[in-house]
Amino acid sequence: MKRFIGMAFIISTLLSTSAFATDRLHIDSFADGNMISEQGGWWYVYNDARNGGNTEVTPLGTLTPTKGTDTQGYAAYVEGTTGNRLGWDYFGFGVTFTATSGCPKQDKVNLSKYTTLEFKIKGNASGGRLTVVLPYTGQTCEGYIPKTLTHWADYEASITSDVSENWQTVRLNLRNDFAQPYWSKAEDIVSIEKVLQNASQLQWHFASPDGDTLSVWIDDIYLY
Repeated sequence: MKRFIGMAFIISTLLSTSAFATDRLHIDSFADGNMISEQGGWWYVYNDARNGGNTEVTPLGTLTPTKGTDTQGYAAYVEGTTGNRLGWDYFGFGVTFTATSGCPKQDKVNLSKYTTLEFKIKGNASGGRLTVVLPYTGQTCEGYIPKTLTHWADYEASITSDVSENWQTVRLNLRNDFAQPYWSKAEDIVSIEKVLQNASQLQWHFASPDGDTLSVWIDDIYLY
């Protein structure tokens, strides 16, 4: 009887482990070398020009993968220097979760079953702050920009300390490591569950008031 119970436990454990191992959302590893993610979303690069800033970033607009985690692979690569007009100037890059998650359709994706964001990163920064951001946006767009529902007080996780010359693996708990910024207004506070249930994109955002530089590679991005 004990042997039967033990075998049943082992089988149950293997099945649950297998189910967990396959329940991963592969966002991108850039193996195909293009700007379309594994889920059909698209990669983009932005800066503060729309707010009157003078931050420089390369590339700008679309993102072309290069220099992967191995000699034959690819990774997302962005470099830039923040400006001096806004007081807290910025640039960044991101990916929509599906082909229609960005403007104009703004289709949402439910990410509530996932607990962890994982990716690899390497680079150099002279200062400033690099964060991963989960934007919370509505169904309308202002030009090609989704309308923010938090006045840009979105859930974010700081990864500045993870930027180094060697590849590092970053694992962020979606519920414990992300938080809205301290300056968020009361009317902009929203639960992380609501954000995860209505997700459209993921961003890496670099900001600095001092004209700092950042060059960064991102690769092997998963949710699980």
